[in-house]
Amino acid sequence: MADGIEVTSLTLLGRAQANDEDAWHQVVHLYGPLVEKWCRRYGLSEEDAADVFQETFKTVARHIGNFVPGRSVASFRSWLKTIVRTRTIDYLRKSKRHVDAAGGTAAQMRISDLPDPLAEDSEDETEADDALVVHRAMDLIQGEFDPRNWSAFEQVALKGRAATEVAAELDVTPQTIRQANYRIRRRLRLVLEDLVE
Repeated sequence: MADGIEVTSLTLLGRAQANDEDAWHQVVHLYGPLVEKWCRRYGLSEEDAADVFQETFKTVARHIGNFVPGRSVASFRSWLKTIVRTRTIDYLRKSKRHVDAAGGTAAQMRISDLPDPLAEDSEDETEADDALVVHRAMDLIQGEFDPRNWSAFEQVALKGRAATEVAAELDVTPQTIRQANYRIRRRLRLVLEDLVE
């Protein structure tokens, strides 16, 4: 897509809900690394994590039509995290790789005191997850823009440089830099609109 071509007004999630194949590739591109990270937190081997990864996205595909963004109890990421947790537990049960509790009430209490590896993230973990998704989204859309415009966006939006300073270096007007920055931010926002908490 060239810089001047308008993108569809449907959000990425809306397109995925409509079974748009490209949107599915984008969702997996954006959230695949998080699913892998969460699988590692459960201590799954690489092979087991690959199986849970596949089952997770199969479940997402079957149930994405039921997900409603903006609910106060769930964002897409927390919904996805719940699916990862459920698919991991199912996988461990099916493969008999979990240890059954023994010892009655005392043992069950010890097990219930163990922290859930996918329980609420700390603020730092949430920020790291958000940053990962935003960087993946930037990777996803970078090819849609002229390299010079992308460079200007990085200088202004990511490095905090003034548009007038970047414009002078690139021998363009500051308005050109602001427009490129706006178009890229708008596209990024469209990709992430209903996916990031």
